[in-house]
Amino acid sequence: MSLENYRRPRLVILHPRSSTREAARAMADNHIGAVLVTENQKLVGIVTDRDLALDVVAGELDSNTTTLRDVMSDEIACVDVDDSVKDVLDTMRKHACRRVPVLSEGRPVGIVTLDDLIIEGAVSLDDLRTVVCAQLEIAARFKAEGETHPLVPARPDMDTRSRARRRREARAENTYNRLLGAVERQTGLESREQAEQALRIALSNICRRLTPGEAQHLVAQLPSKLAISLDRPYEGPDKTITTETIQSDLRQTLHLIPDHAADILYAVCDVIADSVSAGEIESVRAELPTAMKDLFPTMPYRRAG
Repeated sequence: MSLENYRRPRLVILHPRSSTREAARAMADNHIGAVLVTENQKLVGIVTDRDLALDVVAGELDSNTTTLRDVMSDEIACVDVDDSVKDVLDTMRKHACRRVPVLSEGRPVGIVTLDDLIIEGAVSLDDLRTVVCAQLEIAARFKAEGETHPLVPARPDMDTRSRARRRREARAENTYNRLLGAVERQTGLESREQAEQALRIALSNICRRLTPGEAQHLVAQLPSKLAISLDRPYEGPDKTITTETIQSDLRQTLHLIPDHAADILYAVCDVIADSVSAGEIESVRAELPTAMKDLFPTMPYRRAG
């Protein structure tokens, strides 16, 4: 069952240059807990009432001059309108969030919240527990990753202007580490460094095989820390790139035997497919030549996490 029921005729969408005061008023007027942030019709961030409370109010920032770009989370976990409620729950667990924008052809058309799923009876108590625990276990300044409560007392922070930046950096780091962990588990590589190399090699090559626009859409749904480390991802389409050339890059860099390189590539692609919307993967498959389409099966294994 698709997410058509969550398509909204009207969404509250603001620009990165909008003030946090505008966002607060929009939330109050529409009785919502988050606003989407777009630029050139592309989703670039999300701002929640929690962001405003912790970054603006607690940080003693001026809501009239502090922009959404200063406080928004640009690590956005999205789903496609053709995805299912199960995909939404998987996304909430993997990305430790309770609000998931719904996209159609790369543009936001709706949003699904954990509250929506609870009210509609679409989420079990166990599902609810896993989503909430995923959020509580995110690393924070006074709390290690995996802990649900601070281990040391919090202290007032006089450096209020950097509070939002630190929270964004922590979110980005958590999201990136979660993705690397999935690659490490799926590939069986011996270290996080090897997993990182395999991911960068595979994704950089795949992006260069696509048109620049499609590559940008794909990368936009992955952690921002990964995006800045890719090798010339928007210089395609390079028709010299094939499954075999990517495997060759993996063999040479990671010193693998041929069969192992193939297994690594397919495992990495499985993680990528599991980390972005199904609609985005279909768009990627549509641009890949026939010989490379099997890197992203039409029915992803959904094993990453």
